Amino acid sequence: MEIPYEVTPRRDTGLYNAKLGVWLFLASEVMLFGGLFSAYVFLRLGVQDGIDNPWPWGVSVHKSFVWLGAINTVVLIASSVGVVFAWVSLKERNWRRYQIWMYFVVACAVVFMCLKMVEYNSKLNHHHGIKLIDNSVMEGVILDQTDELRFNGETITFGLQGALPAVLRDLDSKEFPAFTVTDGPEGSAGTELKTASAFKSWFHDSRRDFFKALATDRKRYRAEIASGVANPKPVAVKGNATVTAAAPFALHGSPRKIVGHNETTVNYRDGVKVEGTLISDDVIFEVHEVDMQLVLPQQQRESLVWDVIGDDAAKQSFFTQQSQKYQELVSYYDKRGEVVPEKMLRGRLLNVHYVHVPAEGHEGGEGHGEKDKHASVHTSETALTAGSVGGEGKHGPSRLLVIPREQVKFMGNHGPRYGNYYAIYFTMTALHGIHVVGGALVLLFFVVFGKKLYLKNPEHLANRVEVGGLFWHFVDLIWIFLFPIMYLL
Repeated sequence: MEIPYEVTPRRDTGLYNAKLGVWLFLASEVMLFGGLFSAYVFLRLGVQDGIDNPWPWGVSVHKSFVWLGAINTVVLIASSVGVVFAWVSLKERNWRRYQIWMYFVVACAVVFMCLKMVEYNSKLNHHHGIKLIDNSVMEGVILDQTDELRFNGETITFGLQGALPAVLRDLDSKEFPAFTVTDGPEGSAGTELKTASAFKSWFHDSRRDFFKALATDRKRYRAEIASGVANPKPVAVKGNATVTAAAPFALHGSPRKIVGHNETTVNYRDGVKVEGTLISDDVIFEVHEVDMQLVLPQQQRESLVWDVIGDDAAKQSFFTQQSQKYQELVSYYDKRGEVVPEKMLRGRLLNVHYVHVPAEGHEGGEGHGEKDKHASVHTSETALTAGSVGGEGKHGPSRLLVIPREQVKFMGNHGPRYGNYYAIYFTMTALHGIHVVGGALVLLFFVVFGKKLYLKNPEHLANRVEVGGLFWHFVDLIWIFLFPIMYLL
């Protein structure tokens, strides 16, 4: 049985089946991305100055990586042209030229995704921010993963009711530490757990036994109530376990999983408690910019950030830049017969400036012992990252700051958790990237496995490539909107 309108157009619509289907699919895609673009507009317009986290400028966020977005725009436009030429080649029954153009399109997709990975790697691994408790913000790089808690653990206490303890993923050791069960379900005391697989197997077996015992005890309790026992014995099944390590184990605890800690204990969100010795909870940081948008102008000179930086020259440099920008604003608005708007006084132009804290003359200072230990981390890679804001290559090496954790309100990389802008940026660009990969795979399928269909019915393959090309043009169009909105505005 032959499916009608595979090649010839329908009389009512003038379209063959696949083309009609792809237009309906693209209509749903327009609604999907339309909703995301609308969310972007509402989130940006809904920012309350001085209250919400300021909406960053795209150029300020991406800095020297804006050119990557521009290159990707050219790459996608070139690929769209390539799809058209590939389709024309099929119409002219030139298989070899069709192959060349289609492989060119797939190569453009690979280049696009590689450049996106470079950009993502920069934001997730080489750009961080720390908001202090007075809402002043430092932009720069957290070194040696010191946003994580460094702890030497001895015992772990956890419940058997849920999933595997999150602490297992934070163990900083090439070899799994040997544990012994010192307190747990009946008959488990003394069990040795020398490997991760042995620990998981014991945990799952113990959890299964716990739920069986719990169900049995509940059944007994309900039976006693039904039989009229005056004081039935409450349900009581031991659901906790404690394991002790043969030797102290190194722990790098993620701050997202930890709810509190002190010198001897770390408490996780899933109820796990680790006992041992705190090594350090200070954050080693290289500052590049200081952001004062959430600090009142009259309080900026006494902000906590200057105590953390501890460099009068850096502080003076910040306020000198601020004063210069302010004079430029006053001059601009004077010519228009207006006063400087409050929004500009609290905005990025006046309150975000590059700050360099030189390493010279600060070594051996009190309270910076751990800083010297991490000084070797300040490599040429870090200098390259800082170079976009006037880093080491221009001003020499920076001093590494030691920031006590109790002074930190929030810290993290420039990932989705860093703010609304970053959340919607990663959502939209990642979703667009998935469309690029999916479209490239379909087009690649047409060129790798399409020869048989070409020999049987070349017009059928040409129609399929035309439909794939329509989707590819849509992907290109979405990026043409994404680039200026996310990278320039």
